[in-house]
Amino acid sequence: MVRTYGASFEKLYAAAVGTRLGDAARTSAVAVLAAKLTGSPAAVSVVLAMSFAPWLLFGLPAGALVDRWDKRRAFLTADSVRCAAAALLCSLALSGRLSITLLIVFVFLLTTLQTVSDSCFNSLLPSIVEEKDLGAANARLSASQSTVGIVAAPLGSWLAIVSSALPFLLNVVTFGAAAGWVTALPRDTDWHSKAKPVRAAPRTLARDIRDGLGAVRTRGLLSTLLLCVSVNNFCNGLNSAMLPLLSIRSVGLHPAAFGFLTGAGAACMVAGNLLAGRLADRGTPHHHVAALAIGMKLPGFLLICAAHSPMPLALGTATLGLASGLWNVPSSTLLMTTAPREMIGRTMALFRTVSVAGMPLGALASGLLGSLAGVRSSSLAAAVLSGMVLVGYLCRLRRLPSQVLTSPAGD
Repeated sequence: MVRTYGASFEKLYAAAVGTRLGDAARTSAVAVLAAKLTGSPAAVSVVLAMSFAPWLLFGLPAGALVDRWDKRRAFLTADSVRCAAAALLCSLALSGRLSITLLIVFVFLLTTLQTVSDSCFNSLLPSIVEEKDLGAANARLSASQSTVGIVAAPLGSWLAIVSSALPFLLNVVTFGAAAGWVTALPRDTDWHSKAKPVRAAPRTLARDIRDGLGAVRTRGLLSTLLLCVSVNNFCNGLNSAMLPLLSIRSVGLHPAAFGFLTGAGAACMVAGNLLAGRLADRGTPHHHVAALAIGMKLPGFLLICAAHSPMPLALGTATLGLASGLWNVPSSTLLMTTAPREMIGRTMALFRTVSVAGMPLGALASGLLGSLAGVRSSSLAAAVLSGMVLVGYLCRLRRLPSQVLTSPAGD
């Protein structure tokens, strides 16, 4: 039986999962469409970069603005505009006027608006779900979004092959449905809009961002989690970039089997989400589950590094997937309960921005390291860094006052 957390959560849940389906399918589809529209490697790379670059450019400003705005209304506006933009792009594709330039512009626009809608969702969840249920609710949401991600990638590619307009038609449906679900939320869902003074003193956006960064820096648990997120994603990039070469050329895995390997890792991530939810229901402290997740990364990377046959390679990939699923739930919950309520948009946006940046930076480092020391060196480096993160995380937790780990007020 699926546990419920109130009608408002179910509406926000439906909006978030639907939006994730549209975003994940589009990210996969634009890669296929770019290849159909041009043979230029540079142009194709720019299209793919536009699916992530807005987070690096606008993630922090979007979080700061969300802290100023009525989050329900901002979520509704962002997905409504995305729905209209996707409808226009769909009509251009149907009329045969879709070009690589238009694709770049619209992908950039849709992802920029995503920084707002995602920040709104993450900021709204703690005001809808009681704190005692936040971990389990996050687990349910993470499992659903991970499952949708598995389905959306092949779906987006298939739709792009059938018709250039279909991926954007899917966006029209998912973004429109998400806007409808958000419209159905109570008007007073956003606690901050109720507590906000009628005439606030003028503030610059730069000052808001600076205050948000300062809040993270001065709160021991938040700064520790930020360091863990950045290094964890850097390690994921280190490992992922060389995994195809290691699997196919060093281990001898058939190229067709590589897709099953990555799919198994994604499935184990869903299992990790569900396991984190069970642990949250049993009252296991979130910081303990996070430590377990970091600890599981070390053997996962080592198994891949040492793999000379498919079995240890599969075990390592499965372990990393399970660890990622375990990590996502407690880390998100700790952020939501520890961040200052008036700065939750900025805090969540900062962590998302760091998360997005970690993977490509790790991938670039992996290419350099792999060229110098071989394809296995990247997984070994990821294992060493993960071990250092675990030691640092445990040492930091020991120095934090116990009330910081049990109170949403932070430190």
